[in-house]
Amino acid sequence: MQDIFISADTAEILCNDQTLLFIVDTHRSDMTVAPKLLEKTTRRVVIDHHRRSTDFIRQPLLTYMETSSSSTSELVTELLQYYSDTVELQKIEATALYAGIVVDTKNFAVQTGVRTFDAAAYLRRSGADPQIVRELFCTDLETVKMKSRLLSQTQILEDGVAIAVCPKDVKNAPIVAAQLGDMLINIDDVKTGFSFYELPDNIIGISARSDGDVNVQLVMEALGGGGHRTVAGAQLKNTTMEAAQKAVIDALHEVIHKENE
Repeated sequence: MQDIFISADTAEILCNDQTLLFIVDTHRSDMTVAPKLLEKTTRRVVIDHHRRSTDFIRQPLLTYMETSSSSTSELVTELLQYYSDTVELQKIEATALYAGIVVDTKNFAVQTGVRTFDAAAYLRRSGADPQIVRELFCTDLETVKMKSRLLSQTQILEDGVAIAVCPKDVKNAPIVAAQLGDMLINIDDVKTGFSFYELPDNIIGISARSDGDVNVQLVMEALGGGGHRTVAGAQLKNTTMEAAQKAVIDALHEVIHKENE
């Protein structure tokens, strides 16, 4: 792994005005892992499957965006197959791309089309190992118990809206909240689920899920976030948990009202 991944600090040292920088799975500078890299080069390629927002990364050399795609991993896999020369992926590279498709499609259950399976088949032929992917997403028993406890405290509101809250002391709260959101939407009669978590500096994070009846992407975009129709998220600054929940419910009602007009 050490010869594949480098830290953001190392990347900043290596980067210069001749560097070709690839930005994947986002097109917003504030959502990148290392925003400073954008200041060090003007040669940028953006590959993303989220709906385009107003704060798009400025003047990329190439933009490949397709919101109908299951994942950015699917788009990258398609690009690899366009090369005239045969690209031989290492096992870890093929597995990483396969894992990206698996996590974004919830094991090929949502946002999945023929192209998704074509990309997955290509990656399997290239050596992607589903067993490694399964191990990547395994959780320990204590985490399972903790998520079950949080799920038991879920509030079910009217119109099939479910709300779950991660306490301050939860480790890896954004990941836990996303997993809680996936669990919420699998509850009978729940159409929309929101899981909330706290971050430093009075920031409240939100993971939103929908069964497809309500477009949670629009709900999160109203709060400065984004995502897809069934999976989205946002972060609210300088607010409280109670205020964040009210803001989400208000935005949800506004979206539902506009869709019913």
